[in-house]
This record gives sequence, structure tokens and C-alpha cells, in this order.
Amino acid sequence: MVLAVGLWQGSQPHLFHTAISPRKVYRLEYYEASFLQSLMHHDFNMPAFARLYRIQPETLIGESEVVDLRMNGELYWYIEVPMNKVRVGRDIVFENIPPECTDCPPLPDSAVMP
Repeated sequence: MVLAVGLWQGSQPHLFHTAISPRKVYRLEYYEASFLQSLMHHDFNMPAFARLYRIQPETLIGESEVVDLRMNGELYWYIEVPMNKVRVGRDIVFENIPPECTDCPPLPDSAVMP
């Protein structure tokens, strides 16, 4: 029984950070890779992945592959036409993201690249 619980726990990723889009429509969650995922990516210094959600209604938009986030975790909210993407570092990109609103004024660079 203890072995089964240990294997289950080792297979679970751990949430370590959350970011909300500038107009509070999307949520990006960062997860540390599970122990088993870390074993598969033993050459990564900080194995992690991200999940992007629409907040209302709660909808999972996408989940990235496990990547090395060490020195590679800058977040960019390019969710206005024509870009329509969320980028984390150089390895994670969620594309074709609907804009937060259609008639809003453009966001300042400080909101796009916090």
C-alpha cells in the first residue's frame, strides 16, 4: 500500500506559480515536473511545464511539453490581434488564443511583457 501511494505521489506534478493575463481572462499555471517526468528529462536543470486556462468559464486551452525552465521562463501575453499567443521563454508557445476583448485599447508593453 505504501509503495502504491509513493508511486502515485511520484507521478503527480506540483503547481509552483500562477500568472493572470492583463485583463484577467486567462490563467497560466506553472508546474514542476513529477518525479517520473524528471527521470525522463534528467538532463534538464528545472523540468517544468505550463497549462493555460480560460478563467470564465473554466476551460483548459492547452498544456505544454516538459521543458527546461531554468533561465527560460519569461512570460509574454501576446493575446491581441494579430499575434494571438502566450509565450513562456523560448520553448513554450500557446497559439491561436482568442483576444481578451475586441474593442479594447492596446495594452502597454509593460502589461504584455511583465
